[in-house]
Amino acid sequence: MITDDIRAFLEQRIEVEKKDVGMVIGLVDEHGSSIVSCGKMDDGGGPEVNAHTLFEIGSITKTFTALLLQDMIERGEMELDDPVARYLPKLVRMPTRNGRKITLFHLVTHTSGLPRNPENLDPKRADNPLAEYTTEKLYAYLSGCQLTRHPGAKFEYSNLGSGLLGHVIALKAGTDYESLVMDRICRPLKLDSTRISLTPELKARLATGHNQFGYAVSNMDFQSQVGCGALRSTANDLLKYVAANTGLASSSLTTLMEKTHLVRFHSVIPPVNVALAWGVGLDLQGRKIVSHGGATYGYRAFAGFDKTRRRGVVVLSNSSYEGFGPDSIGMLLLVSEWQSNRRPKAARGSNQVYDPYVGQYRLSANFNLGILIMRLILRNASKVFVWVPAGICLAMIFVFLWCIANWIVLGCAVLFGGFLAALSVLVLSWVVCWRFQPTIVIRREGDRIFAQATRLWRITLKLVPHINGINVKLSPGLAASLSPVTFELWPESETCFFERMSGIRMTFCGNGHAKVTGLTAHISGMGLSFKKISAQPPEAPEPSKPRIIMKPNSKLLEACVGQYGFPPDVAFPTGIELTIRRQGDQLAGQAVGKNGDGGEFEMYPESETDFFLKINGAQLTFIKNRQGEVTAVIHHIAGLPDSEGKKLKNE
Repeated sequence: MITDDIRAFLEQRIEVEKKDVGMVIGLVDEHGSSIVSCGKMDDGGGPEVNAHTLFEIGSITKTFTALLLQDMIERGEMELDDPVARYLPKLVRMPTRNGRKITLFHLVTHTSGLPRNPENLDPKRADNPLAEYTTEKLYAYLSGCQLTRHPGAKFEYSNLGSGLLGHVIALKAGTDYESLVMDRICRPLKLDSTRISLTPELKARLATGHNQFGYAVSNMDFQSQVGCGALRSTANDLLKYVAANTGLASSSLTTLMEKTHLVRFHSVIPPVNVALAWGVGLDLQGRKIVSHGGATYGYRAFAGFDKTRRRGVVVLSNSSYEGFGPDSIGMLLLVSEWQSNRRPKAARGSNQVYDPYVGQYRLSANFNLGILIMRLILRNASKVFVWVPAGICLAMIFVFLWCIANWIVLGCAVLFGGFLAALSVLVLSWVVCWRFQPTIVIRREGDRIFAQATRLWRITLKLVPHINGINVKLSPGLAASLSPVTFELWPESETCFFERMSGIRMTFCGNGHAKVTGLTAHISGMGLSFKKISAQPPEAPEPSKPRIIMKPNSKLLEACVGQYGFPPDVAFPTGIELTIRRQGDQLAGQAVGKNGDGGEFEMYPESETDFFLKINGAQLTFIKNRQGEVTAVIHHIAGLPDSEGKKLKNE
């Protein structure tokens, strides 16, 4: 059963590789629903996560906000094309550009021109940036904001826009956002554990969030921005929500939900089709996938459903591990086969047969790969983007042939066009292989064999369109150090294996078992060829060791206190000013500048000169002169060049 395979995947991921603290996965289709969970509510121990454990769901909240908007429209209280300014106090000056106003449509489709996050946050804590973002601050920002493009011109994901949408809906309804969600969505769907404010009983079921370095983080507060990501929920509740969206569960909201799935804006760059908050795309089989991801500083979440096969997936994690996370797992499950009688069957394999398969394999540029990528692009591109250029080209050919009336030229033109099309496919395949260098590593662990997709999953994340909905950005340094994704392979025969959870087949080829030269991954009826480049897999990364915090002396702390100026560089393109002050027996810092989110963060000593930050894993090394005075600090984070900040003299 697929639930057993999901459980095995989670056990490997959580208990062996330690990539998450706890994760819950829910499936629902016409045959019923099931929930699989693994891990703990807290890295320090405690109860295991389950269907009733609460998680922050981040930007999945935006789909609730969109549903509220559709409900307001059905009641005749709002219209999609209404200017946002109509629902705000007169003292607020909504930004415009050349007379074009931001509408509710622009907010819900991320086309308003408003930035991802407001630029006047000024939080007390760096790990809770919206906690003090009051309505007054929101109004002040809007009144002074200058748009850089026309509303509706371009897709740009905006937490600010979604938060503003939730705010004006609540203003129009004459109540607060949470009460509106509870009354119009939670009660009809019987979502008993989907809330912003938690009762003692719900708090007891709230999992502790952990950042990508495994440190526990505090829960986020959203103030005026609740509509963009403030909801907490459970797998049980979200599975009801997804079932209602797919029509599997009858509800008074089904008709409204259907309208939120209609694509309202097509974006080529980035490739995404936007409905009312939901991201919409087609898989390789042409099936409509509707989904949304969510992330806060300590949690990641995914909710999505297949409109054709009428089934949905929910994935919740209390870790913000950045890599093949809940959104990628959810998308993989949505396109996988669930029914036991349609899934591949494992055969008994000989352990000795596995040894020649071990090694590293790199994807080769080929026609099948180009066709596969082209299918993904064309299925999810706007029809205008596909047909208008094609129509122009055909018209030009027709005019040209009309002028010369030469059938030989026509035949040559057709042949040349076919040659160019085939060449374009091959070039696209080569570009992907050059840019991403997709690699699969095959390892053997006892009588089990595993495949690690070291870079292959990045192509999937780039090409499969859905709105990720992340509240915190993936840092370049962290992106460069993402660990591989591990999948277990089961044998169908001596040379043919399948990935246990998704069922994707892999066939090894070569001159007999003693010399394996490559493998073929069978995806959507096409074979992608990988050439064996090494018989030795790369050394497995050592599990990260907990950092040891030493007790500093008072003189050391005082020497580090002060202000440090970092000039523009790769890590801080516009430069920052770092202020370090003493806070009891430790140091606290605050970065000010366009690259710094503001807010304080703690600094933990590892030696007399080295400190680290739990919030992002960065290391700060203080530089002393011959007199023992601190003159500079070096900022180091994985994947980026070091940055040096000079200590500024006190004026």
